[in-house]
Amino acid sequence: MEIYNKYKPFIYSGLIAGLVFALIMLGFDYYNDEPFSLFKFLMHFVFFGIFNSYLAYRKHKKDN
Repeated sequence: MEIYNKYKPFIYSGLIAGLVFALIMLGFDYYNDEPFSLFKFLMHFVFFGIFNSYLAYRKHKKDN
């Protein structure tokens, strides 16, 4: 569990950022009268979350 504790802040930040981004994109789709796509929602959530977590980890590694 030591590895999990080391990366826990980055995992949480990725989950939160991915969820917020996916919800914002869902709002844009709703505004443009596009149907809900679970696949599109999950792809926004997963890929943006992973990308954001990676960038946060790199910045933390560079600063310390």
